Amino acid sequence: MIRYVEDQKLDRKKYDHCVQLDSRGLIYGFTWYLDLVCESWDVLVLNDYDAVWPLPTRKKFGFKYFYRPYAVQQLGIFSKKKLSQAQLSDFIKSMTRSCSFADVYLNEGQKPEQNYKGLQVFSNRNFLLDLHTSYQEIYGRYKSNTQRNIKKSQKNKFSIFENDNPEVLINMFKNERGDDLGLEEVFYKNMQAIMYQSLHRAKARVWTVYDSNNRLCGGAFFIETEKRITLLFTGLNQEGRELGAMFYLINEFIILASERSKILDFEGSNSDSLARFYAGFGAKEVHYSRLYYNGLPWPLKLMKRYK
Repeated sequence: MIRYVEDQKLDRKKYDHCVQLDSRGLIYGFTWYLDLVCESWDVLVLNDYDAVWPLPTRKKFGFKYFYRPYAVQQLGIFSKKKLSQAQLSDFIKSMTRSCSFADVYLNEGQKPEQNYKGLQVFSNRNFLLDLHTSYQEIYGRYKSNTQRNIKKSQKNKFSIFENDNPEVLINMFKNERGDDLGLEEVFYKNMQAIMYQSLHRAKARVWTVYDSNNRLCGGAFFIETEKRITLLFTGLNQEGRELGAMFYLINEFIILASERSKILDFEGSNSDSLARFYAGFGAKEVHYSRLYYNGLPWPLKLMKRYK
């Protein structure tokens, strides 16, 4: 039986245990993470926390809706055992009965049918790299262009610093891309909170790259679970782009992380240029679904269309 449980009534220990046992090892579903990035969130729970679907929640004009907060690529259903297609369908039906509108994301491998009233399903891509083999084997699967860019970057006498505070990386991103992307301030607030909390929990690394004159060129934030390392946030300035700083950084991180039973999750992307960059490291393309549900009454239904 699937039931709707409000956050304050949730058995958080049982919930987190279910998220931890899920085979994908995604970071986004844990209570501490959701508490940082969501205004409020509730959960669809199967039986005695055999599977859970966290749903970030808001209200507008008296209607409850589910959304994806900043710093969350995908949520979906976390389960102790693989879900059947029938169970996935039951969860989706329960979700649509619990709100008036939803724009949410399932996680990898959960492919819904598209025969739910008012529901549209779209596919997004991600890139994953298996780290369990040696660095030499992983490097051998790099695209030739990526290998060339790494060799060029290694001539630039970069230094990697592992102790910069999160603001160094966030401020570089904001200065370089903030105006173009027009992100709300809550994005930076959420990212800063995630970085500090995960560093405190010893689940993350902030790596920054400096050139031979000790000038900041780029950086990345990696966050880790038992099964997966996620490249959650990066920053790169013009000098870093010209010198290949991100090629250098990611290759150095793969050297460190190779021969571990983990997946490196590049966290995207639908952008073709980023997709080529991640695929260049031998990462495999996978897909996850976006669910867009509009159960609003007319004429509000017409005002809220998919985009």
